Amino acid sequence: MSEYLDNNHVDTFGIFLVEKNQMCPGLYLPFLFVSSFHWGYKKFNADTKKFVSHINKESVNAANLILVPIIESSHWTLLVGNLKNKVWDFYDSLPKKTHRAILPEVVNIPSVRGDNYFICYGHSTMADPKNQTSPNQKNSVDCGMYVCKYMEAVIQPEAVVWADVKDWEDNMAKFRVEFAYAILSTTIK
Repeated sequence: MSEYLDNNHVDTFGIFLVEKNQMCPGLYLPFLFVSSFHWGYKKFNADTKKFVSHINKESVNAANLILVPIIESSHWTLLVGNLKNKVWDFYDSLPKKTHRAILPEVVNIPSVRGDNYFICYGHSTMADPKNQTSPNQKNSVDCGMYVCKYMEAVIQPEAVVWADVKDWEDNMAKFRVEFAYAILSTTIK
């Protein structure tokens, strides 16, 4: 695996978390994962139904969080919608205003399913995304791994105390090995 993670890697990790939660109910907070391909396809007005086919009224009502990884200009960020508190959180391992600039466009993408159930990331009652003080990378290639770690951290039953998370950079090689092992040892449907 190269150092840089692409859509396939981040999606595989997101699906891994979904399947792990299905195998061990209650392991994580109830969440929905939206493929990073959804945003990519939506930008080009392509069909995105296959990326949101698991989203319906029941799944939205059952979820606490919606995870939306975003790749823009070769940089990964994570948008997390707290559906119960109706707020958005934004995670960026290299915080810059330019990374945040894409949020209004992503937040306001409506996704309409064939059953006419309407879910909009930017539901009118959701507050604008706020930046989270989370671990930051010190190089130019780990943003994808940070997004994977952010996803894994925010779905934990106990709230993350970001000030206590200081060793991600030092443990990045270990995280990459764990990531590869998880992918290789899991059967994803």
